[in-house]
Amino acid sequence: MWQIPAFVISLIGLIIATYTDLKERIVSNKLNFSLLAAGLSLHLIYSIFIFDALPILYSILALAYAFLFAYFLYKIGFWAGGDVKLFAAIAALNPLNPAIVRFFGLKLTIFSLPIFPLELFIVALFSMLPINIGIVFYKADNKIRKDLLLMLSIPLLLWIASFFLPKGIKDFLIALTLFGFVYFIFACYFVGKFVLVRKIKISELYEGMIPAEFIFIENGKVHREKKGFNIKSFINYLTYQKISCAREEIVNPFKARGVTKQEIKKLKELVKKNMLEDSILVKESLPMVPSFLFAYIILNFSGDILWLFLPFLP
Repeated sequence: MWQIPAFVISLIGLIIATYTDLKERIVSNKLNFSLLAAGLSLHLIYSIFIFDALPILYSILALAYAFLFAYFLYKIGFWAGGDVKLFAAIAALNPLNPAIVRFFGLKLTIFSLPIFPLELFIVALFSMLPINIGIVFYKADNKIRKDLLLMLSIPLLLWIASFFLPKGIKDFLIALTLFGFVYFIFACYFVGKFVLVRKIKISELYEGMIPAEFIFIENGKVHREKKGFNIKSFINYLTYQKISCAREEIVNPFKARGVTKQEIKKLKELVKKNMLEDSILVKESLPMVPSFLFAYIILNFSGDILWLFLPFLP
């Protein structure tokens, strides 16, 4: 019954985080660190109670890999800092699926290894798909739509083909299908960084707003890049610091944290010096935390349904 407190604490925390994310686009450190402390404490107490170190080890392991995974997403601009801390805290609380309805007599599929955070992430991605992808397709131009449709058609064809092939090959195709869908989701996310945009004055810019263009200084001149999403632009973002020491970044659309006060101050200084036009493209960002709440509820009422689609797992 020790999973019940983890479920209650996680649910309350996700509800609060969803409210603040929708209202203010922030998730407070106080909430995140409180959830983290609660998760580690709860599993430590349970380990002591049953004289078994496995619960606290599972909690620490889930916390470690969830943080590293989330930090990677933060570095590539997929998540903001608050999302990283919240995800890590929920992982510490829930290394395994609490599957709360099983305590009411329902039989559910429960995986015995501490990989519930990964399942939560995947289901959260899919839970936010319909509206977000619809918006991206609506805003994108015809070329981007065709590229995305081609990208989506590959995993769909692999999934259909898996029904007509032997089990060994079928399992491999299903794995490729899952990878293809995840890749498509990431692509839609980065496309959204460029198509969900509006133009405002730099004087109207405030902390946390996400730019939809690169602004940087190179060789004493201000440059702006307003190109649409492509693999080359993403690779340049990851590698430009290594290949161009003379380039000073001001704002970057791949950073989910948005612009900082220091970056806004720098932009305003450039405007005053007539080095930069008083305008900037900003992205209409979409909150991630509500999808975590939705996915958490689904998985607690359905069990580890994801593993039903991955027959190569035990």
